[in-house]
Amino acid sequence: MNEQVIKINGISKSFALDKSKSVNILKNISFSAYSNEFISIVGPSGSGKSTLLKCISGLLKPTKGTININSVDPYLLSPSKVAKMRRTEIGFIFQSYNLVPALPVFENIVLPLRLSGKKISKTNIEKLLNSMNFSADLENFVNTLSGGERQKVAIARVLVTNAKIIFADEPTGAVDESSKRLIFKILRKLAGSGVCVIMVTHDIDLASKTDRSLILKDGKLIKILNRPNSAELLEEMEKG
Repeated sequence: MNEQVIKINGISKSFALDKSKSVNILKNISFSAYSNEFISIVGPSGSGKSTLLKCISGLLKPTKGTININSVDPYLLSPSKVAKMRRTEIGFIFQSYNLVPALPVFENIVLPLRLSGKKISKTNIEKLLNSMNFSADLENFVNTLSGGERQKVAIARVLVTNAKIIFADEPTGAVDESSKRLIFKILRKLAGSGVCVIMVTHDIDLASKTDRSLILKDGKLIKILNRPNSAELLEEMEKG
């Protein structure tokens, strides 16, 4: 039986525009996620997808509602305990990569392992990068890489931690079609091995290959589709 690893209850998120005005980005969203599950979050640009991912992963505190990761509310933890949770339990693949420009490829990937005092295997890292068709040298600095290659480094940095929950914000957005298929295959395999993967994507074809799709519109969760297909996803997204 799959274990519930995330429970979201009535979360909303607003940002102040000035002293008297605010904008509501997320509106009363609730859902649960389980181990061994691959969830996609889809919706038009500006619907709140990335904001939702940051809220449920412990990176951005919601204005209202509660979030539990493995029965713990990350927003009630001390900064050191939150940092430990991020090193040991969850991984976040950022759309903007969040790499360290001053470090070469290899050191960017092993940084979370060094911080956790875990064993580092260069052979395993090379094998992982090869599985994503990564072609640059491990000693190259990341700011010399293309966007697609940087994305692969960012993904590898998360995968080496063996996190049981992975949040991915447009993980295939910067890569070519061949790499996109390889990266999706890796995430799909992880979900099959017991990891909970939650992915924001604009790619309807990829979303149709996940276990469930959460469809956002104007900050609201308008539909959850089980075993979605492309036609269903497009139909729901086009509804008023």
